Amino acid sequence: MKKTLLASLGLTLLLSTSAGAAFAEDADSVPVAKESNLTSLLEYHEQEPNDSFEQANYYFIGDAVIGRLGTEGVPGVWENYDVFRIKAFESNNIQFTVQGDRYSDSWMELTLYDSNGQKIKRSRNGQYFLNADLEKGKDYYLTVTALGLQPGGHIFDYRISSEVVR
Repeated sequence: MKKTLLASLGLTLLLSTSAGAAFAEDADSVPVAKESNLTSLLEYHEQEPNDSFEQANYYFIGDAVIGRLGTEGVPGVWENYDVFRIKAFESNNIQFTVQGDRYSDSWMELTLYDSNGQKIKRSRNGQYFLNADLEKGKDYYLTVTALGLQPGGHIFDYRISSEVVR
């Protein structure tokens, strides 16, 4: 009886895995419009520490990450900077968006760097989005920074998302 039950569970698992792979192949062959408003594939929370390029969290285009700035991490050190590492699997123009609070004396900024840490582009004048061309096979770093943040001041709960725009 146990062998029959285990065999049928194994067969069920094998069939569901095969069906999932077949559906994934079909999904890959479906054309996607150049301007897409698809929702994130996955939403997850940042993992501290991610305050340097060496400690960067991985981020995948199309996903969303939730984070927080303005809290005390290490005693006496205020978190005002998070770093995410991106691998471009395709060459595309990507729009990164950060959702979160804005204050008259403090706001968030997005900055994109190449794999060598050279600044490529940053959001301007309190804009909470950044468009950039990413090249297939290259690594990038995206930072979110709370400008004007003072110890014990504002706390920024944020959500970064991205989408392909062409």
